Amino acid sequence: MKNKLKVIIYDNSRVVVKEYFILKDIKKEEVIIDNVSIKGEDLLVKRMDDYYIEIVGKIKNVIYEE
Repeated sequence: MKNKLKVIIYDNSRVVVKEYFILKDIKKEEVIIDNVSIKGEDLLVKRMDDYYIEIVGKIKNVIYEE
């Protein structure tokens, strides 16, 4: 059974993703997690474990693709 992905946007500098399945790509301009694309500048994965990931930097867009 697949868990539901939860994206929490705290401000333009921090996004938290919970219950993710796979971290697909990490770049300074874009982080792709499951079917969510986080775009911005100087993005960094700050913390990560099996259920939780935090992205910090200058967040411009959070795009959910079905």
